[in-house]
Amino acid sequence: MIRIVNGNARSRNPQAIDEMFRLRKRVFHDFLKWDVKTEGDWEIDHYDQANPLYVMSYSPETGRLRGSLRLLPTLGPNMLDDTFPILLGDNPEIRSASVWESSRFCIEPEISQDRSSNQVTVAAAELMCGVGELSLASGISHIVTVTDVFLERMFRRMGCPGERIADPQRIGSVYAVAIAWEVSRKLLETMKAVAAIEGTVLERPMSLETARAA
Repeated sequence: MIRIVNGNARSRNPQAIDEMFRLRKRVFHDFLKWDVKTEGDWEIDHYDQANPLYVMSYSPETGRLRGSLRLLPTLGPNMLDDTFPILLGDNPEIRSASVWESSRFCIEPEISQDRSSNQVTVAAAELMCGVGELSLASGISHIVTVTDVFLERMFRRMGCPGERIADPQRIGSVYAVAIAWEVSRKLLETMKAVAAIEGTVLERPMSLETARAA
C-alpha cells in the first residue's frame, strides 16, 4: 500500500514522517555511507523544507514501512538542477510544471539484503507505481531523478528503464546518472505486471492537487 504525505502536513503525521527519515538515515548514511546531512536518527536536508510529497510503501502483512521516495516540482528547488547540474551534460535546466523530480528513493535494508525473495522488486515497483498513478491523475508528463548506475539497473529489471539525460559522472564514491521517464499508462501496466501487482497501489485515489492540500 502506498501512502502519500505532503511536507506541510508533517506535524499531522508524526509517526510516518519519523519512520521515513529514520529509514533514510539507515539507508543513505549507515548502509551506503553517503555524505548526507543527519539530525539525530534522521537523514534530512534543505529540500525537505520545500513542501515535497513523500511517497511511502507499507507491507500489507506487517504494516511496516518498507520504502519511500520524495517528489519535488522542477519549478522549485530540486536536486538535479540545483545540486547536480553536471548530470545534465550540455542540456538546459529542467524547469516545467509537467516535470517532477523523484529523489531519496530507498528500500528498507533488511528487505534489500534478502536475496531469497522478490520483496525488493515488489516494494520498489510499488513506489514507482504510486508515482505513476499520481502522475497520470495529475497531468505530469515526465519524472526525472538523480540515481546511481546500480539503481538504474534495478529500474530496468522493474520494467521502467527510462532514458539517460546525459552520461554518468563520478560523484563521491558512486557513478551517478540523471534519468527521465515519460509517464504513460503502458509504463504503469508494465511495472505492475513485472511485480505481479493488481489494482491500484494508492491508499486512496489522489492527484497532486488533493495530495498537496491534504
